[in-house]
Order: sequence, then C-alpha cells, then structure tokens
Amino acid sequence: MAILIPSKPSGSASPSVVRMFQALRRLPDTFTVWFAMGAGLPHFFVLWRERHGFLIQVAATTQQLAETALQRSFLDESEVLSPEQLGASEREVMERFLESARQSEGIEVAPGLPLRRLVVFPNVEQSTIDQIELLRSSEEETSFLGIKQMGEGDFTRRLEALATAPLDSPQLFALRKEFTPEAVIHDSCRPVPLALRHGETPEIAGFLDIDQESLAKLDMELSPEAQLVAGERNARLVTGLAGSGKSLVLLHRAVQLARLHPGSRLLVLTHNRPINGELRRRFEAMMPGNRSIEWQTFFSWAIRHITPPANKIISSPQTERMLEQMKGSISGLDRFTPAFLTEEINYLRDLGVRSEAEYLALDRSGRSAGLTGDKRSAIWRLLESYRAELALRRDSDWHECALDFQQVAIERPERIRPHYDFVFIDEAQFFAKAWFTPVLAALNPGGQLFLSADPTQGFLKRRQSWLAAGIDVRGRSTRLTKPYRSTRRILAFATALYQLHQPHDGDDSGSGTDLADRALLDAIDETGTWPEIIRAASPAQEIHRAVEQVVRIRQERPDLGGRVVLLHTDYRSFEDLKRVLEAKLSAGTVRDAKDLTPGDYRHFCTVSTLNAATGLEAAVVLVLGLDSLIEQEGDPRLDQDALYEMRTDHAKMFYVACTRAARRLILFTRSDALESLLKQALKDAASVDSAV
Repeated sequence: MAILIPSKPSGSASPSVVRMFQALRRLPDTFTVWFAMGAGLPHFFVLWRERHGFLIQVAATTQQLAETALQRSFLDESEVLSPEQLGASEREVMERFLESARQSEGIEVAPGLPLRRLVVFPNVEQSTIDQIELLRSSEEETSFLGIKQMGEGDFTRRLEALATAPLDSPQLFALRKEFTPEAVIHDSCRPVPLALRHGETPEIAGFLDIDQESLAKLDMELSPEAQLVAGERNARLVTGLAGSGKSLVLLHRAVQLARLHPGSRLLVLTHNRPINGELRRRFEAMMPGNRSIEWQTFFSWAIRHITPPANKIISSPQTERMLEQMKGSISGLDRFTPAFLTEEINYLRDLGVRSEAEYLALDRSGRSAGLTGDKRSAIWRLLESYRAELALRRDSDWHECALDFQQVAIERPERIRPHYDFVFIDEAQFFAKAWFTPVLAALNPGGQLFLSADPTQGFLKRRQSWLAAGIDVRGRSTRLTKPYRSTRRILAFATALYQLHQPHDGDDSGSGTDLADRALLDAIDETGTWPEIIRAASPAQEIHRAVEQVVRIRQERPDLGGRVVLLHTDYRSFEDLKRVLEAKLSAGTVRDAKDLTPGDYRHFCTVSTLNAATGLEAAVVLVLGLDSLIEQEGDPRLDQDALYEMRTDHAKMFYVACTRAARRLILFTRSDALESLLKQALKDAASVDSAV
C-alpha cells in the first residue's frame, strides 16, 4: 500500500478526487503520495522509489462529455468538447505550479525537468482518451490517463512505465517546498540551522519526515456532530525518543489548523514557561502576526478561573519545610523523610484523591514504598493539617490550585471560558490526572485534543495510563522512533549514562524503552564529537569555568547566537550563573528561559534550571550542578525504596540534560564520584559507537 499524506482526503474533495485517492492508495509501498493542502496547487505530487516524480491533476470530465470530442460533426458545437480542450484547464494548473516553483526556487522547468505531468480522468475509459489524443493537433508534454476500468496492477505498471529520469536533490527540494510548504522545517525550529548541518541532504533534512508529516496532517477537519463525552476518542497522542520531533509535530499541526480554520479557537498548554515561550517563539517565526492561538501554562490558565485568589502561592521547598515541622505531631511518620511525604501528598492531589477512604483503597502500583493502612491514615492526617494551615494563612500551593480548578470544572463547567476547538498539550506526561478534567471541559463539542508526551517521565512513570487520566487514545497513538536532534555520540553517551545510574532490581518496568538502541544510533547521520567533562574545585569555580566556555564559543562561533543553553540543577546557583554571565557578556545577550518575550530573541545564550529543561534544545548545552544530585543520594535518612526512586529520577534527569544538546555537550563535575560515573559512561558509549 502506498504512503499517502494526509491519509485521507478532505471533506471538500470532489468525488473524482476521492476516487483518484483510492486508486493511489492501492499502489505498492514504493510510492509516496502527497495530497495538496493549499489552494491553487495540483491535486497530487507522487514519488516512486523516492526520486521519480509525478504531478497529477484530476479531471472531473465524464465519459459522456469526453465522447463528444469524437462525435463533433453530429452534435451542436456548444455541447461538445474539442480534443484540444480535453484537460486544458488541468494542464494550466500544473504549468502555473511549475512556473511558481521556478520563480521561487530557480528550478529548471521543461524540457529539462524530469517530472511526469499527468491529467487523470477517473470517470473516462482509457480507450476513449487514446482516441482523442490521436486527434490532437500537437504533442503535449502532459500525459493523459484514464483509470475507470484499470486494474490495480495495470495502474502500477502504467505509472512505472511513464516514470522519467530521477529528480536531482535541488529539483526535489524545490518541488517539495512548493507543493508542501507546511512541511518545511523553519530554522527557528532547529537547534542547528540547516546551513550548518552536515551529513544530511536538504530534501530530507529540510522537511518533516514521513511519520512526522503524516501525524501533523491527520484529522484536519472539525466534526460538529461529535460530542465530547466519556469514552469518545477525539484525542490523539504522539510519543517518542528525545529529539524525535514530538513538539515539532505539535507545532506544525497547530500552524496548519490555524491556517485552515481561521475563525476557530486554539489553545496551547504546557507545564512550564520555558517550553511555552519557546513554542510561541517558533510559531510567530512561522506565522508572523498571527494571533489565533492562546499560549498558557496550565497554572496561568487555572489562576484565571479560581476565586477567591490566594494571598500567595508557596513553593515546593516551602511545602516540604512545613510538612517537616508538622510531622512530629502525628504518630507513625518518624521514618519518612520530608521529601517523601511531600512527594506522596503531591501524588495524592495529582490523582484528585478527595478522602481518606479513597486513599486507603488506592492501588499504589508503581510507587517505590508500600504503605500499610495506618501509615496512609497518618499521611492523610498530615495532609489535612497542612491544608488547615494554608487556609489559616489564606495561602495555597500549585497542587491545591489544580484541585480547585478541577472542582470548578466538575461543579461549574460553564465558568471555564472561552471554549476551544483545538487544544494542544506539549510534554503532557507532566499533566496530572486532576488537570485533565478542566482541559476536557474547555473543549467544544467535536473539538480535538492533541498530546505530545515522553512516556518515561512525569505521571506515566508511575505506571498510570492515559485512560486512567480520562483520556482515551486507544488506536489514536503514534510513536516516533528516529532521533534527529543529537549526534550519535551524544545520544550514545546519554543512553549509557542513564543505564549506568538507573538502579536494577529485575523489574525496570520498561522505563528505558524509549532510549536509543544500536539500530537507531546507526541510523543517525552525524557522528559528532564526544561530550566534554570539565572538573571544577567548587560551585563558584564551576560557574566561572562555564562562563569562560560561553565567552570562547561566542568568539569562535558567533553564528550560534540563540543556540547555546546552560542548565543548572540548583535554583540558587542558577541565579549566580545568570548574574556572572550577564557581567561577562554584553547587555541583552543572556535570557532566562522562563522569560522568553515573544518578538525579541537577540540573546546569545539561554539559562534554565534542569527541572524546566524538558522540551528545550540547542546546538551547544552546558550542564552544571550534577554533583548535587549525587550528594542527595547519600542522605542517610533514605531507605532502600526511597533511594531507588531517587536514583531512577536522577537517571532520567541525566538523560534529559544530555539530550538537549544537538552538537556539543559540556558537563561540569566537582567530585570523584560524578567524574567516575561520566567517564564510565563515555567508555561504555565508545564501545557501542565502535560496534555501530
């Protein structure tokens, strides 16, 4: 079966075009078919064996009308079609397309362009077309083809016989760019500009790949008759490896829907500001001046609907300190660390657990520590005490905000305004179960929800399912498998580091299933250089050495401006890093990832905490503060279960940090333990790389 993009014609397609679509679908998988998404284009662009091109325009001409060209002497001239008129308007569409491609891309148009132009008549027999062509006064470069009585194999053989010489790379790039401009990857969406990439030809690297483009163009039409009810499948999910293009697909889909449905409402939600700002920056580069999409983090969206507002929203460290002070007054909590209690209480609230009885009956599969009924009761009393203290202060925290928003969606869904036709969620694995209630309440009947997620992170790592979160994506989930962002050596190192630090107890629960294996590494075109490890004596020296590296990069590669990212694990040290960078570089060249202001991106480098880095990417990434993660694992208060879960989380953080880098990765260490771990990962990765 041929690859068709999109996989089905739009509802506005004529019966003749639909019939042609069905005929093309029956071609073998050596054919790839693109159906035009824009006005004024030929109906189809087809590639056979990736290089032999066909441009196809479908004629709605009926058998009866075509036969009039053979019976002109017996009929009124106003009722007949002359042989020269057959397919004339269809030829004009293709000629205008080629002229536009020539003007915009400079490709050689006929007779030098090896591209077969076809006018196809789904409703006319080939014998009739052959007779008409004998009567034509001049030979045309366009071929006519009737498929009314043509068998599947006959159609395939006919196309293969009509194929011209293969298109060269510039020609193929130009034709694809003219026919599928919506699939062109904008430079703002690349960690490395196309002009600076190596090992990839433009006709491949310049566009979404087949899987990405197919997914980006699925279900482009709204279905007003559909109702958003429990169990209805109007959500779609894309998952995949780091750098496989999940966010890219989401962005291209949003751009295309904004173009196709200019009067619709679109909402893009993320779990943090850096990702939201980066997506918005890319969208505005692709669609300058377009204001059809609303950009929100989940909590900025939630705060608008919660009344009365809290005096202040306290942070997670503040929550942890409050729980540490309170736990002494509740028996049975002595052996639990404040970090564990905070995480458990947040887990309950993310699930939307509303009562002690519900908590006692809760299946905690995927949680590191088992809890007896009396321990759960003690934790629930701690949560109630914590909530009472918040109420006394008239404060709140983000988890309580999410529950308040969920309650609004359950009790007063009409208050969630405006409603949206399309909602997109990037890094959706960080959206807790309680968050999806208002998301679904905000969708119009027949609206679409599109999710991009990494299944090794967020709530999914606890073995919770999308269905348990109220989202049915059965049969509507796609996994992207090819990584594009990082070089082979960076990805091999990231995988080795994860595997070294991930604890193993015989049940890894599939947490590493989305890491790159040898076959995928072998498919990466660019080998690249190995990550660099720089030793520092102190946190302050670590920062100064990182800044020295950035200054050197700026001197040597000014063309990488905006494509350098520094990540730090500790927020307080992160502020110091920002301050020293700003002192060394000129004003306006350092940007906090949380404060990306649309329309002004003249900075040379971006700084972010590691926790907020998921979804970010850059040509060069510097990672600081990893020693603090190793130090946390040495806390004597941690029991075996808590240590297991912490090491698992840290392994994922290592992987996320490394896979933000496209071409160069620099890691800083202050301890023998971390340096030994990093060097062993390099050694293991080198072994894999040599095997590849």
